[in-house]
Amino acid sequence: MEIFELDNDSINYVATLMTHSKPEWWPTREEAYGQLYDINEAIKTVGWVIGEDRQHPRGWILCRELIGYRTLELECCGYDDHGEFKLEHKLGDLIETAEKYAKSKGYLTLRSGISSIGFNIHNQKIMDISHAIKNLQCDRVDYLWYLEHGFKVIGIQSNAYEVGFHLILLAKDLT
Repeated sequence: MEIFELDNDSINYVATLMTHSKPEWWPTREEAYGQLYDINEAIKTVGWVIGEDRQHPRGWILCRELIGYRTLELECCGYDDHGEFKLEHKLGDLIETAEKYAKSKGYLTLRSGISSIGFNIHNQKIMDISHAIKNLQCDRVDYLWYLEHGFKVIGIQSNAYEVGFHLILLAKDLT
């Protein structure tokens, strides 16, 4: 497969892929398109697509450039693994492309986040975030993939999605 930059031509195809792959996240193509196509110049986005060609994407990543923090942050991603929606661990080549891009821009950090589903803190009230981080446990393949590729847990945003449904914040030092 080849990697292509996410651009005005490929956004339509990726929006269709997003809606097809995970309709509970992107119920309409317009909602997916809206997330991919940023008309606000204050927020910089960059992304990449993987597939046999531009018209047939299998996966994508969209990143936000946090220029003031010298950070590239993974905003959303997905991979169609023969009809099954997969996340980061299937997108290693794209994340590697994003890492190279971040380094070329002088960014110092690559940042991401994953939901608390499958973690020992899921559906739990977090009273002490540092304690929760220290005792964090999970055997999710995407979480283990992040750790194996140099990412570290840098925080937890409690109740990010709903009460007891947290966001695990991860970062990789690019220096």
